Amino acid sequence: MKLSTLILSFLLALTLLSGKALFAQEPVKPAQATSPNLEDKIEQLSEKTDSELDYSDVVDELMQYVRNPININQASERELMQLQLNDLQIYNLTTYIQKFGELTSPFELNMIEGFDSTLVTNLAPFITFELKPYGTDLTLKNMLNYGKHQIITRYQQVLQEQKGYSPIDDSSYQANPNSRYLGGPEKIYLRYGYSFYNKIRFGVTMEKDAGETFFPKSDTLKKGFDFYSFHFYYTGKKFLKHFALGDYHVQFGQGLTMTSSLGFGKSTNAITNRRIAQAVKPSAGANENLFMRGAAATVTPFKNTDLTLFYSSKKVDANVEGTDSLSSEDYYISSLQESGYHRTPNELSNKDAIDQTVYGGNLQTRLKMFRLGATAVHTELGNELQRSEELYNKFDFRGKSLTNVGFDYAVILKSLTLFGEISGSDNGGKAILAGATATPDPRLALSLIYRNYSKDYQNLYSNAFAEGSRNSNEKGIYVGILAQLHKRVSLSAYADYFTFPWLRYRVDAPSHGKEYLTQLTYTPSRRTQILFRYRYQQKQLNPSEPGGYTVYPEPETKQNFRIDLNFKPNEIITLKTRLETTDWQMPGFEKRNGFLIYQDLAYNHPEKPWQINTRFALFDTDTYNERLYAYESDVLYAFSIPSYYYKGSRFYLMGKYSFGRNLDIWIRYSITYYANQQIIGSGLDEIQGNKKSEVKIQLRLRL
Repeated sequence: MKLSTLILSFLLALTLLSGKALFAQEPVKPAQATSPNLEDKIEQLSEKTDSELDYSDVVDELMQYVRNPININQASERELMQLQLNDLQIYNLTTYIQKFGELTSPFELNMIEGFDSTLVTNLAPFITFELKPYGTDLTLKNMLNYGKHQIITRYQQVLQEQKGYSPIDDSSYQANPNSRYLGGPEKIYLRYGYSFYNKIRFGVTMEKDAGETFFPKSDTLKKGFDFYSFHFYYTGKKFLKHFALGDYHVQFGQGLTMTSSLGFGKSTNAITNRRIAQAVKPSAGANENLFMRGAAATVTPFKNTDLTLFYSSKKVDANVEGTDSLSSEDYYISSLQESGYHRTPNELSNKDAIDQTVYGGNLQTRLKMFRLGATAVHTELGNELQRSEELYNKFDFRGKSLTNVGFDYAVILKSLTLFGEISGSDNGGKAILAGATATPDPRLALSLIYRNYSKDYQNLYSNAFAEGSRNSNEKGIYVGILAQLHKRVSLSAYADYFTFPWLRYRVDAPSHGKEYLTQLTYTPSRRTQILFRYRYQQKQLNPSEPGGYTVYPEPETKQNFRIDLNFKPNEIITLKTRLETTDWQMPGFEKRNGFLIYQDLAYNHPEKPWQINTRFALFDTDTYNERLYAYESDVLYAFSIPSYYYKGSRFYLMGKYSFGRNLDIWIRYSITYYANQQIIGSGLDEIQGNKKSEVKIQLRLRL
């Protein structure tokens, strides 16, 4: 049976299972899983990596709030930050409730400084003002009657033939078996989840990436999905607060000693860099390395004290080299692989190559306005990690085991919050982060972060605030401000100065840099919002030209100017226009520039079971260095943040249809034309031609 036939059969089966919904086409207004603040954070995170990351864990908790909204009057600080509120908004909200009592409707939020109609509209799907609903007690009867099931299946594929799937003669393939992908171009995703009022959650996630096998021709290759993930999660309010089994995430303090999930850095919401994370939460995403696998629990042995213990044992991808021997001790790890791709014989040889064991704990205590925490983590690899001997990675971790210990704190003094974390690795390396947020006035919030990560600080699970991709070899100070200049005008800005005391990849000397961002938001009416943004980035880098080399890095400067216009002519249509320009400069090179302009249209009638999102974009940059990123609307739990470079246009159209409250279907088509390119991509992803298009089909069944 062909793979496409199997997928269509599966989609049809889901449709038949929800037959009642097909005849009850009740209009449902779907909630958005993201907010403008979250979209901006994802955009900026995408700029720092060329990998295609799965951000579904980021929005997963928000989607839980859609089905089980949180009471805004009783929400915790962590829940409010999960809703993408900043410190100023949280402070003003809690102060308002303490002074005037609990809120009774979303319209009352408009009376609080820092809240406007746009923000209130974005919050509406996730919050409630009602008391505890019926049937929330954790009993088997309630779980059977009020628990909610969800099945999501997705199929996507690039429509043009890529080199990795093109025909090849047997002799050429035998000479180089890594010259073609082993599987087909389809990417398949399947997810089942159960939830009961955010108290009990469990589910399974399965994924096959494009190029990976599903029904392999060879009996030596595994059939089925390439990646499987299972999670079970319980949250309570008494002795046992959190319990996770299977795949999960842990994060403590500011993420400097231990965090196993994605972490956001700088964003236009300049004062939201303080992290308030849930110590343990389930992992339902498809990032094949960013998770723990085992068990974790948070208990409250004493009043105002939480103890979290976790244990993880899993196989991870790695490049293993050594002598041909039956003894595993004769092999060593040359590098850890994090792409999650297993499409060629070489990539398959790296799959689950070594064992990794991680265990540790965290103790948190609260004493009135003080919060203190201590974390200890031990990581054990199945073989020795022996990196290549390069000067820039001289202080990177090598060996089989690594221990990290850290202490974190937070001091909350009404409008002033002090926070930080200090961490060390067993080789003597240290890392320090200290910050403060202040709201001296209901219309003003300030943020300050200082970090000092020594060049020999070693940690495989550290993801705190930083300019670089790792929390080592960096010093810096960050200052942010958010000011409500007028009821309709707000200003967000930050400045970040950083240095790298030791060499880095493609930087052959100690270096430094700086970044500034200023954003002015004007909301003339509840239907219109205009945004002006200027961003300046400068870092030192080795100039890279064919045949050229330098032993001293030069400053690379990028400047971006952006105008966003959001307009809702009525309750049905939303229009968004963006114009962004970029300039790139480096001594010894000609100045380069580029631009991106796009128009979005979203149609969402509250009385109709369908909605449409579309975009048309034009872009023109001199080289890949001037690429621009823009978040696109996508199917639920999928993300598209393409980079726009060279000269061309891009278009996408996505439609969603809801068969009542039980069955949703999304269809998305996107295409990019390049006016000055006849080859797109490189390596096995290369396309002969000037266009690249992709289709996605997703079904969701809710019971």
